[in-house]
Amino acid sequence: MSFQSRPPSAQDFLSSEVSQPMLRQRLLFALAVWRERTKARRCLARMDARSLREIGISPAAAAFESGKPFWQKIGPLR
Repeated sequence: MSFQSRPPSAQDFLSSEVSQPMLRQRLLFALAVWRERTKARRCLARMDARSLREIGISPAAAAFESGKPFWQKIGPLR
């Protein structure tokens, strides 16, 4: 079997020089997104009902959203 006819294995992808920076960038991006979600939810949790009504978010929607874990996307707040 020649090198060209051999199907690529998972080890080929994991050990390649190209995939490591890509994986690192994806992980850093995911961590940044999770951090922003955490900040946004903490901010929502600290806002009072009057401030929430001024920006068009119900207090119930804010409470529901601030209770979600960081890995879940932020949903509609209206």
